[in-house]
Amino acid sequence: MSTGKSKLSLASIFFTFSIDNLCWSIVFPLFAPYFLDPENVLFSKDVSEAARTTILSFFLTAFSLGQFLGAPIIGEYADRSGRKKALAVSVFFTLVGLGITAWSMGAHLLWLLFAGRLITGLFASNMSVCLAAISDLSETEKARVRNFGFLSVLAGLSFIIGAFLGGKLSDPTISPYFTPNFPLWVATGLTVVNFIFICLGFKETGTIDHSVKFDLLESFRNIKAALRTEKIKRVYFIYFLFLFSWTLLFQFTPVLVVHSFEFNSSDIGDLALYMGLCWAVGAAYLSKLLLHYFSSLRVLEGCLCLFALLSLSLLFPRHIYYVLPIVGLCVTIGGLAWPLFNNLISTLAPRHIHGKILGMSQSIQSLAMTLAPVAGGAVSHWSVRFPFLAGAVAGAIAILVYFTLKEKKG
Repeated sequence: MSTGKSKLSLASIFFTFSIDNLCWSIVFPLFAPYFLDPENVLFSKDVSEAARTTILSFFLTAFSLGQFLGAPIIGEYADRSGRKKALAVSVFFTLVGLGITAWSMGAHLLWLLFAGRLITGLFASNMSVCLAAISDLSETEKARVRNFGFLSVLAGLSFIIGAFLGGKLSDPTISPYFTPNFPLWVATGLTVVNFIFICLGFKETGTIDHSVKFDLLESFRNIKAALRTEKIKRVYFIYFLFLFSWTLLFQFTPVLVVHSFEFNSSDIGDLALYMGLCWAVGAAYLSKLLLHYFSSLRVLEGCLCLFALLSLSLLFPRHIYYVLPIVGLCVTIGGLAWPLFNNLISTLAPRHIHGKILGMSQSIQSLAMTLAPVAGGAVSHWSVRFPFLAGAVAGAIAILVYFTLKEKKG
């Protein structure tokens, strides 16, 4: 492949990854205010706020469930038919899912809203294809590390920009043209541009193997295989509990601020900007500082303990100025802990199945993000703050398992 074509293909991957993340985050400020609005004709007047919160929790599960089921299928399709076809198909059906979601919000059709979100999750699972294409296009290890690092920067920036735009573009006080579903139409338009970019700019980078067979149960097999991997299966369990706790915090913080502090979509967009900056501080600055003085395992131990305590502390403050610092610290710790977990799993993985182990990690992550909203919705019947209690309990169990294993090894 010529240098010019290689650069254009790389730019296509970076653009795809950025738009995919932006379209994921642009909805962050939208759904909690939309579902919990008592004037929303999506529900009848006699549907209680607790019932709306439960329905919202199941709705939030739809996207993660789609990712859980779709990621391995798209990966296998890329091996069978090529990276370009896999990216084109996934981007096309992502824009279909976004369009259905946007239209159903305007038409107030709950079942179609669920369907659109599930379709979006199924096909917005092309990160593994992007990573593989970048690896193909990186001629040296140094270039691969640089490109992966740039991808991480893009992920953080696109989340912040997407969530902030989602909040502002859904605020009718800024413009009468801004509605709860307007950001989704913007995301659909950007995905159309992305689709054209892939079709015209991306050149095939991988080998095609038509003998690859689809396995619709691949994610479930990954979980089963993870439980059989003796050396790291307990680490997977701790990782699952941490991600479960983190997802509860991430998904139900908007519910808390809408319920208790009357936040609107624009306010949640500002909150997302704040959370994104906190994540960047944890992932970029704090990790370098702490790892200079402590081992990665010691830092990870501290993250587990602090995160559980901070999640529990969200049960008590009744003023937003107390809630915001706690949420900020939790997100900072999340940004610090997530790469440490992945590093630990990568270190423990036998070299000959390293790729499969990381694939299992993706399945574990998707499973945690699928189950956490359901659990949070169930306990929110008693209190809008109880999802954070559930997160604290999951974090406490993770701590007990971790230190029990450490003592046994000792």
